[in-house]
Amino acid sequence: MWRQHLLKIMLPLPLFCVGLMLALSLGVSKLPSKLDWFDILGEGIVLLVALLWLTLIISSRPAGRVTEWLYYGSLLLVCSFFLDFIDEFVRYPDHIRIMSWLESLPAPIGMLLLTYGLVGWHREQRIINRQLQGRERFLRDHRLLDPLTQVYGLEYLYAVLMRDLELHQAKQQPLCLAMLNIQQFAAFNRRYGVAAGDAYLVALSEQLCSQLRASDILCRYAGDRFVMLLANTNQQQAEIFVQHVQQHLANLPALHETLALDIVACDVSTLSAMEALRQTEHALNSLKSPRYPLTMHMAQG
Repeated sequence: MWRQHLLKIMLPLPLFCVGLMLALSLGVSKLPSKLDWFDILGEGIVLLVALLWLTLIISSRPAGRVTEWLYYGSLLLVCSFFLDFIDEFVRYPDHIRIMSWLESLPAPIGMLLLTYGLVGWHREQRIINRQLQGRERFLRDHRLLDPLTQVYGLEYLYAVLMRDLELHQAKQQPLCLAMLNIQQFAAFNRRYGVAAGDAYLVALSEQLCSQLRASDILCRYAGDRFVMLLANTNQQQAEIFVQHVQQHLANLPALHETLALDIVACDVSTLSAMEALRQTEHALNSLKSPRYPLTMHMAQG
């Protein structure tokens, strides 16, 4: 999150330097006996709180239009409070009014921008609440679990993916899909029986569930394929997740040397759930067949 706002993090410092240099060039420092320490304490606390607001916005918000309104509104307030704080240490001649204007004008403009941003944030939150409520109603009304692995099935995957795509568009947050395939699974079932194959699927799904975050969803996409919906995850983070899964599944007992695993991670760049799954499946099918049992492959989408 911090990388998205690197310029915003650095912007207040040069503004503070410019304000301080301007104050020192136009006024003279007050004598220690003329300082009002109660005013300094009060205005210093106000400045620190405004800086805290700015930090919270940068640390918790993704890049986007609403974040811009919130950030620049808070930045104007911070600048106004900073100049007001400096005013406690510097005395300006009566005929110089520019510092008084710089102290007064940014605050109301910043409040207007901040209010507009809060309205947009409220609108976003209403959309998120509708999505979450819809997901809860869907899960409560339809117990769409795979009877064998007890993870979600294909119908639930489509429904949740469509909702997350709408949320992904509204919040401008990244979204990735990871798809896992078991090579030669049908041949294994024919040779060792369906019961052995079912036991492997149960063990595999349990291992995958143990690696997911609370916001991730695991679904059984087909008989030998699983899909993991990785919310608020970009391509780089998804690749790290795939590598972590790869290391963890290396401990899964190999039931037979014919079994091997392929896994791909793809960034979702479409608003169609069917197209997103089709792209991920195409990336999975484009992998070469593994030569060794339980090998893992990773492809970028």
